[in-house]
Amino acid sequence: MARVDTDIETIASDNNIAAINEKGGFEAPEIYGFPLLLAANAIDYLPFVRQKVASDALLFKLRERNDILDHPTTLPIPLDYINPVKDVQVDSHEVPKLNSDHRSKSPFLSFWDYHQAYSQFKTTPTKVAENLTIQLDNSKHMNWMRFYTKDLMEQAEASTERYRQHAPLSQMDGVFVTIKEEMDVKGLETKLGTSFINDGKPAVEDATLVAKLRQAGAIIMGSTVMNELGWDTFTVNPNTGMPKNPYGPLNSCGGSSGGSGGCVAGGLFPVSIGADGGGSIRIPSSFCGLYGLKTTYARVSAYGGAPIDPSLGSYGPLAATADDMALTYSIIAGPDPKDPCSLLQPPVSLKDYDKYEELSDLTVAVFPDWARDLVEPAILEKLDVFRDYLVQLGARIVEIEIPDLDIASQAHTLTICSEMLNFASRFETNHRNFLAHTRLMAGAASALDGRDFVRAQQVRTRMMNHLRRIFDEQKVDLILCPTTAIVSPEIPEKAHAYGMSNAKLTIRSMIFCMLGNLTGIPALNVPAGFHEGMPIGLQFMTKWWNEALLCRIAKACERIPNIERKLPDANQWFADKLLL
Repeated sequence: MARVDTDIETIASDNNIAAINEKGGFEAPEIYGFPLLLAANAIDYLPFVRQKVASDALLFKLRERNDILDHPTTLPIPLDYINPVKDVQVDSHEVPKLNSDHRSKSPFLSFWDYHQAYSQFKTTPTKVAENLTIQLDNSKHMNWMRFYTKDLMEQAEASTERYRQHAPLSQMDGVFVTIKEEMDVKGLETKLGTSFINDGKPAVEDATLVAKLRQAGAIIMGSTVMNELGWDTFTVNPNTGMPKNPYGPLNSCGGSSGGSGGCVAGGLFPVSIGADGGGSIRIPSSFCGLYGLKTTYARVSAYGGAPIDPSLGSYGPLAATADDMALTYSIIAGPDPKDPCSLLQPPVSLKDYDKYEELSDLTVAVFPDWARDLVEPAILEKLDVFRDYLVQLGARIVEIEIPDLDIASQAHTLTICSEMLNFASRFETNHRNFLAHTRLMAGAASALDGRDFVRAQQVRTRMMNHLRRIFDEQKVDLILCPTTAIVSPEIPEKAHAYGMSNAKLTIRSMIFCMLGNLTGIPALNVPAGFHEGMPIGLQFMTKWWNEALLCRIAKACERIPNIERKLPDANQWFADKLLL
């Protein structure tokens, strides 16, 4: 035991303790490769190491805040935003048909390209499935996909027949879609990035959102690579290989929906479904130059999704264009009797979606001092460009303050660590089969107790009330901020064998995302150009259930002049031969 303790001290020294001096000084070592495995062993066997790691990570900080007297909240939907269950019409939702006169302008393939090619009989879903299979093989080294559906050709042939009969189910009929591997796809093992969960136990039915996509004619290709249990934001996963960013193969796709971001940015698919408990849709969308929508809590049914972070997580699309995002959202959203929380929502719509050239009805808020010292300056420059363009379209820009953001971040961290530990503890007999980073996080989380979780939910209540005042009393429609404080970083080669733990990078990737998960509001990433060859993303947030406004603002941002949207280099781009 003494030997392990000595190794931990050496690790900390060798890797230079990285600190973020933000309101109290967060300290944690940067650990890569085999030393991470040693650290995981230490935290498994030495209780004082768990306490030290948790304390250094400020996980006990809220214990000092005895002035927080708010009532705890675990359902992140305000009471006056809850729709009466008796008014819910489960089967009444129809998929909208987008107007081709207003189609997205993008160098990427969109559902429009597939739908038009099929409708004009230039190709068929069956032929595209054959082409896609070839390109999937060519892109295997990018580590985006984990499992493939066995009935791909049957799905494609059924879609081909519908087009032959001039009867597609929707504009998404025949469009190929992938699913993050924490959602059930019938016939596939839902492994959540691990090497052992659901081994030999394929899902016997689809998650509700997967079933809805099939009902719209979408072809489910398979599942995408993710962080193990979603417990980080860079998808450095030795079980599967790290998904490579099409804009820089040494760089991260983000996470935890990293494979979803990569396979869309690389041109294989116009859309992939991700899950977001702390930025896991928005971060890969930002790192990969995509549109990404984290929906309101319970807007999309969680049935068939793993309950990793049940009070924080939401599902939504990562998409090549605003139209792909909006149409996919409108398909997967809506009430589901199998998920009672989803019955609390109002009707789904894309209200005013095509009103993107005139925004005089909107007030957009910015908070200039929010974590400004942590943000890459190039990101702030793009934010100024977007702000000026919104003014040109008639939007009113106001500056606001969001109180208590420091404790909101702590509350989110406490909540997600507690919920993920609760999920991981179901597999106690396989604990040593988790990756080193997962074991390290689980060990730190095990130092928490009930008072930490309750205090975090008290902070959740406070932050929800702050946002209600901003949206309802100050009449703010949207909050504009960075999505991440960084562009996608290069991941050292030494991280690939055993993984990595770099809290400094994790915090800078998540710092603007956590508020949306803690409070349940919807949030959007939009592409905002590039910095040193890597994509930049900006985030819009709005009040509960107002995804229609986020879709509208995404459409407006798609047309901002002088914001580059470019394809990856040819050897990381796999779309050119799909529609031949």
